[in-house]
Amino acid sequence: NMYKDEVGNLYKAKYSFDDLIGNNEAFRQAKKFACQVAQHTISTVLLCGESGTGKELFAQAIHNESSRSRFPFLRINCAAIPENLLEAELFGYEEGAFTGAKKGGKPGKFELANGGTIFLDEIGEMTLTMQSKLLVVLQEQEIERLGGSHPIKVNVRVIAASNKNLEHMIESGIFREDLYYRLNVVRIDLPPLRKRIDDIPLLCQHIIKRLNCCLNTSIKEISSPALEMLGSYTWPGNIRELENVMERAIILADMEKTQVLDQRHFVFIKKQLDLCRAAHEQQGLKSAVREFERDLIEKALQDSNYDRVRAAELLGIDLSTLYRKLKKYGYPA
Repeated sequence: NMYKDEVGNLYKAKYSFDDLIGNNEAFRQAKKFACQVAQHTISTVLLCGESGTGKELFAQAIHNESSRSRFPFLRINCAAIPENLLEAELFGYEEGAFTGAKKGGKPGKFELANGGTIFLDEIGEMTLTMQSKLLVVLQEQEIERLGGSHPIKVNVRVIAASNKNLEHMIESGIFREDLYYRLNVVRIDLPPLRKRIDDIPLLCQHIIKRLNCCLNTSIKEISSPALEMLGSYTWPGNIRELENVMERAIILADMEKTQVLDQRHFVFIKKQLDLCRAAHEQQGLKSAVREFERDLIEKALQDSNYDRVRAAELLGIDLSTLYRKLKKYGYPA
């Protein structure tokens, strides 16, 4: 039992639904649904969303809101552990199961999480062999240690997360359809940050408050122009990227001894936006040139009564160039 207490203290989920900040409609719906789901402690949950959208925060909040919260919360990143180690990590092993196996064996994460929740992050990275083994565990509610000869009953809720499109992976034959249906009992889709730009001011305030504590800084606020700039960026790294960008800005502002974050503290974002703008302008210029050229050709054709030799002369280009341009603009040959 002392071992159990130790495990309980070691594997705690620290986030609750209060830590999920946002008023955006899609986000609020996801949060509300997750809150309801928390009470159904047997149902498997599948969290889908791009990298950095807060899938682990949601998983921890679901665990903490449920009656399983007294028990451990364990996270496994399926992408970070090679297949041969993942099996031992999840299901444990008996003494002598393989070279280097610990004396007395070792319990796996499913045993350690008994009564609680196991969070399988990046489930899409699991090999087909491991997927089959996981499926059996979900169906039978029991595991067998590596080198073991008897099944061990486990009472664990599984929350899985993926930033990949699992339906596409099923079509490609790299994800098991039966496992997908087992995991997809309750599915929660988390919106990317670019779809919840309206939440950026609120998120920034929250991040400033939190980072002031961690970094021992005293930033008061973020200026409107800076917020406007952050709002026009697309945030491919989502909330995680916003947190990193804010941390860098806070450190810069603190070095300047200023308490307001301004545009100049977000150099990286400004650079990205300038690059996008330049690309757009370049596209704009190209299409304007194309349109101008097409109008000139059309006018020359009208003035020459559609005599192409004459039109080419009026334009000061040779006939073959005119034919090439006519083809480009879809004129009949």
